[in-house]
Amino acid sequence: MTSLINSISLQWDLWIEQYRAFFPSGKEDRQACLALFPKDQVPQLPDNALMAACQDTHSGEIIACLFLMDALTIKEQDGGQEQYQLDLFDQKRLGQLAVISRLAFHPEHQQSAAGIVLLSLCFTEVLKAGGEAMLLSADPAHYSMFKRIGFRPIAPLRKMEDDHYQIPMICLPDQDYLSIIHSPVLPLMRGIDFEAYRSICRWYYQLVRENRELQIGSALYSDEEGGFERHHTITDGLSVAGRDALLHNAIIIRCREGEVLIHENDGGKAFGYVRQGLVRVVIGNKTIVLLGEGDIFGEIAFILHTKRSAQVVAASDDTEVVLFREAAINDLEQEADRTAIWRNLARVLAQRVTLTNKLLGEAEAR
Repeated sequence: MTSLINSISLQWDLWIEQYRAFFPSGKEDRQACLALFPKDQVPQLPDNALMAACQDTHSGEIIACLFLMDALTIKEQDGGQEQYQLDLFDQKRLGQLAVISRLAFHPEHQQSAAGIVLLSLCFTEVLKAGGEAMLLSADPAHYSMFKRIGFRPIAPLRKMEDDHYQIPMICLPDQDYLSIIHSPVLPLMRGIDFEAYRSICRWYYQLVRENRELQIGSALYSDEEGGFERHHTITDGLSVAGRDALLHNAIIIRCREGEVLIHENDGGKAFGYVRQGLVRVVIGNKTIVLLGEGDIFGEIAFILHTKRSAQVVAASDDTEVVLFREAAINDLEQEADRTAIWRNLARVLAQRVTLTNKLLGEAEAR
């Protein structure tokens, strides 16, 4: 079978603001990429792995890199099939999947748009080369960035042998979903025939229907911000004074894996968002939603003044959440700020309904 990775064109660069993503071929650029990894973790990858890099055009430095490989090649490696859940795919589809095997950042650019630009280049080039999707195994620290692009889980959060957490994820050319989340990759996909990917998109929605724990939260992102402020979902549209006052009255909770943040049947007197890490929404000992940085929780009970129907539990160590009580909203001086918060909560609920309808619509189409 023809290698998908070898079919990717190396002639195109992606420039967004100060970032340039490209496929380095020169020795100096490749060495700069490898220098981003700790000395004891420099990857030893086969010759058919494709390196992609992101450069800060202001400084000229390589600040991020990753490696792309064929899923069929990964499957032959020890642990590769389990790490990326490759047993979910038949042999024909595996030949149309690319896998991100490693990702490294310069420490000062962890929260920049560099990763988004780099992933966007790789995803669009994989599609141009005839691929259907891109896979990776995400760590909690980068989960929100991957979700921002359009990656979604294909297996639950898992604790690995080295006590690190990983989430196998897939990025699909699902036009409706990418539009709903305002994915930055969508404007780069002009000319893509989305109907050609209907089969794999339906496959994914069937997987989610059969595994409710794969559902994810809804976060809103600003089209105007280069970075991602985790409180943006709630504070979008507030005045500077209103935003500062709201965040000043917020409660920050730091917790470890397994700690319960909200108990079932509690009164809905607060809602919050995930500032760092991951949390699980649990009903009857079953995870129904996985939430990452920027996702809000508890808003339905808060809006309706009803008891909680689920628990919210920290899913990774060093998790941080921010809680807001009703008084923090009511005490805002400007009516426009209070209105903006309620509007933002309504937008999140509307996005969740849209995603649910999308899931049900794919079910009816099968």
